[in-house]
Amino acid sequence: MSAEQTTAFSVKQLARVSELLARVHAARRAAQFYPLDHPAVTDGVDALAEVIERFHDEGVDVVFSLYEGEILFHEQQLPQESIVFDQLIREITALGIGVIEIERGCTRAELAAAISILAADSHAVEQHGGIERMAAETGLSRVRFGQVRAFERVEQGEFDEKAARDSYVGAVDLVREIDDIVRRNRAIGCGRIKSVVRGLVDNVIASREAMLELTGLKSHDEYTFYHSANVAILSLALGSAITSDYRFLSSLGAGALLHDLGKMTVDLEILNKPGALTPDEWAAVRNHSVSGARTASRIRGLDKSAIVIILEHHMRYDGLGYPSRTSRRPQHLASRIVAVADAYDAMTSRRAYSAARVHDEAMELLVRSADTALDPALVRLFVTIMGVYPPRSVVRLNDGSTAVVLRPNRGNPLRPVVNLIADGSGAMLADPVVIDLGVVGGLDVVRCLDTADLNIDVEGYVV
Repeated sequence: MSAEQTTAFSVKQLARVSELLARVHAARRAAQFYPLDHPAVTDGVDALAEVIERFHDEGVDVVFSLYEGEILFHEQQLPQESIVFDQLIREITALGIGVIEIERGCTRAELAAAISILAADSHAVEQHGGIERMAAETGLSRVRFGQVRAFERVEQGEFDEKAARDSYVGAVDLVREIDDIVRRNRAIGCGRIKSVVRGLVDNVIASREAMLELTGLKSHDEYTFYHSANVAILSLALGSAITSDYRFLSSLGAGALLHDLGKMTVDLEILNKPGALTPDEWAAVRNHSVSGARTASRIRGLDKSAIVIILEHHMRYDGLGYPSRTSRRPQHLASRIVAVADAYDAMTSRRAYSAARVHDEAMELLVRSADTALDPALVRLFVTIMGVYPPRSVVRLNDGSTAVVLRPNRGNPLRPVVNLIADGSGAMLADPVVIDLGVVGGLDVVRCLDTADLNIDVEGYVV
């Protein structure tokens, strides 16, 4: 399928893309004036088919994406063609088409039927119930028309709690599957990665706070899988506070989800070793960013920015991390975002060689790392988004009562919204009370409590 295709094309192939678009335009224009069996149409379809077959002979499906006046071949931007074929792009997108996929095995009869759909007017498409239904009624199997979901923006408020949780579980499951694939030395497909990342991006845009609540889910036994999903959500939460550009967020999400891809080839005994690592073991761990980037570079269709993230996430803001870099090449913005998310989730997770830090301590350590290991501007923004006491933190209030943090308070990161679960004597409340500390006076958070020392089911108090 198209999602598996490589985005690296030769100069000759890119020149052929321009020829292909010209023939689409000519065949479509002929079909708007003549019946499908007219020589002008059949000749146009034959000429178009010849170009498509050359791509198919090279093992390349023909995939175009159209968005806001731009056209892309797979993920390759085509700035010149976007100008030359501006009218074609506008007329096709007016039909509700954002993606055109022509797979190997497409017959000329099916191609002619597809051209007839492209030649239709928007009113006819509406009468058929949309472009996808019209294509289905025509019986297309090797040609697909659809919307560009990879560039859609989900408006605030369009949030489905079940869909959000499903996207989180899907991310964990995907990383688990990739781990198995890598350890068996098999090829990783990009289609599922893009689908899972799309779900994460959509849900973070729809409700950043609700998705951040899910990052409190941890698993000591499956640390890598949950950590990867958490880092993806934390990175997207931070990235979406900087930009709403869907392309950037999609690349960021993919790189964040796969940032520890290289660790999947490191011996589990080394990763789970409770004591100090030997020099050779430490070298194996330090190499995971390079080996991960190398593995990612073989994933057909994966955005190159995601590969950069995998390579650079331990490079440090000051350049003193690994792998080493020249002073002329600063760490990529997306890599700096993932570095903050990675550091925070690692510190708040229990691992074989370290206990989980309480959340306010982790935030303090992040702030201390600003301007050395981490980008100070991103650290400040991260604290603002998460609050000093992030979701799922268990906190002690100044009256001795105990509460679970539900979400940060945008106006004051020190005063979150909490669920009061125990009074000052330690007695559990039969009916927990939700309190916005930004509104209620007299109550302050004193410190975070270590959930390992408490007999509290935090999940049961998150509402």
